[in-house]
Amino acid sequence: MRIALAVLTVLALSQAAHSAPIDVLTKAEEKTYEAWGKLGLTERLVTFVTAPSTGYGIYQEKQSSIFKQGEKVITYVEPIGYGWKELPHDMYELNFVSDLKIKAANGDVMLDKKAFSTNVLQSHNANMEFSMDFTLTLTGAPAGKYTLTYTIHDMSGDQTSTFDQEFTIAAE
Repeated sequence: MRIALAVLTVLALSQAAHSAPIDVLTKAEEKTYEAWGKLGLTERLVTFVTAPSTGYGIYQEKQSSIFKQGEKVITYVEPIGYGWKELPHDMYELNFVSDLKIKAANGDVMLDKKAFSTNVLQSHNANMEFSMDFTLTLTGAPAGKYTLTYTIHDMSGDQTSTFDQEFTIAAE
């Protein structure tokens, strides 16, 4: 009887010891989500990369903003402050539609493409780690300086964010 009582006491203490850190983490996560909701859509990181990323934070940064003729221009983006749409079966959806504008150094608009890219993720979690790549192939574009303007529309959170990237296509 004493052994059974001792085993039950150890199990109860073990469960309490295990749940205490989880409770602390859950409370911290709740505060993080609260702060996230106050951010508004923006970008934590925007950078040119040498190849498409293979996941959040998994990329090879390009060391310059100069591209060779025909080289792919790939932008890696980590948005933050976005919203989630609640779906049935305890699911959440992130939904981004992005526009692209390319301007030459003299201000001429070379391209203005609405809904250039769509990124959707459905998950059992309200993910706070999400990234996307924007890939351009500018075959035939003359050498010179350009500005990319990306406008990200957060369809789940009804927000918009815009950012620019300057780059150069080198003369051959």
